[in-house]
Amino acid sequence: MQYKAIISDIDGTLTISHPEAKPTLKVKEAIKKATDKGIIFSVASGRPYPMLSYLIPEVPLVSPIIINNGGEIYDIKNRKIIYESIIPFDLASKILKIAKKYNKFNVDLSREILNSPKSFKKNLKIFKFVIFGLKNNEAEKLIDSVQKVFPTLKIGKAGTYTGAGLVDVYITNGTATKQHAVLKFAELLNISNKEIIAIGDHYNDFPLFMACGLKVAMGNAVEDLKAIADYIAPSVENDGVADVIEKFIL
Repeated sequence: MQYKAIISDIDGTLTISHPEAKPTLKVKEAIKKATDKGIIFSVASGRPYPMLSYLIPEVPLVSPIIINNGGEIYDIKNRKIIYESIIPFDLASKILKIAKKYNKFNVDLSREILNSPKSFKKNLKIFKFVIFGLKNNEAEKLIDSVQKVFPTLKIGKAGTYTGAGLVDVYITNGTATKQHAVLKFAELLNISNKEIIAIGDHYNDFPLFMACGLKVAMGNAVEDLKAIADYIAPSVENDGVADVIEKFIL
């Protein structure tokens, strides 16, 4: 297969899991070699735009990027949203009541992050709730309870900055997944989704894998993701993204 694009997760994949982490020099050099060959390099991240804008000159990213866990596709060149999937306000208001029961949560808008808000205005575009730092069993209970009551929403686990052995829970609109966004991404760029390499490490990368032709799990990925991967790359600490580019592109 001649691959035309690579879509990488950020935390634990393109960079170590830290809000301000940058790719290593080896990874950046590999990305440049791939883009010089005409390969599209993009990201699909749970982060909202304010948390990843600093990466754009680092990579650099020039193609559309998938953010807010698939809730948005953002056109970097023209600085505009070209696809979005928001949580309807009535559902968001109900989710807010649930989120308030937890110690820390964010509500992600397109260009703003609300830290544990008590309420919000009706005209806001709400892309994602993030409930931080839960034990796995707590997360599973929350996911199960919310999904039963709100079947049109998407609830899942993701990596966290809050500590080892913990996870965050993302709540988005049902069509705000990396899978939906990748299919739209492929349509916009006039390529087949089967010509895309997906690279990820955590539970919210399952939908990314489902949409792409080659599924690559990082060495530091959760075991469930590794189980469905076509290839397991070295860990993020060992420049796994560079390894993938060298093996499948260069």
